Amino acid sequence: MDLREFDNKCVRITDVSGNVYEGIASYLGREYIFHEYGFDQEALCLTPIMFYKNDISCVISLEDTSGSFGHYSEKYGLLERTCLDGGTDLIGEIFDSDENDRILRMLYCMNDSFQSLIDRAIPGMAPWRSGMSIKRENEEEAEPIYLGELEDMLNTLVKYNKDDRVVNEAKSLLERLLEERKGR
Repeated sequence: MDLREFDNKCVRITDVSGNVYEGIASYLGREYIFHEYGFDQEALCLTPIMFYKNDISCVISLEDTSGSFGHYSEKYGLLERTCLDGGTDLIGEIFDSDENDRILRMLYCMNDSFQSLIDRAIPGMAPWRSGMSIKRENEEEAEPIYLGELEDMLNTLVKYNKDDRVVNEAKSLLERLLEERKGR
């Protein structure tokens, strides 16, 4: 399988465990991976998750697919749910993307998973932003969502994004967060 052919294409990756991820792939060559990560193999990255060639069971292009969700098979998928579980930093990586469909999928996931998001919400910013460290007792549980950071990210999307769909979905989520804060 030549991973280079999937660079900058919407793809579906099935990993060796059978998990299926959809997103826009970036090809990362052997030299780059070896220099940055110490592995002698190429990879595809669906920001923010990297798939080394040995971890990929199957990859197919979705570029010729068109349906209710564009190239994607559903409104959002495992990639977005994994980023939500990964907390504020992974969500931020999606929001920093120039791809509005990617941002929109993350916003849909967050709006549909609002109660889960709120259950993990912590006021303010991540402690390490100010040089503090935190010790987590259970490394298996989902990362927290830092509300101050999330609200800043959403406000940035509302203010600067040119896609009305992204702006409206970000506004909706921001309004829900503010209502939740008033209710506490």
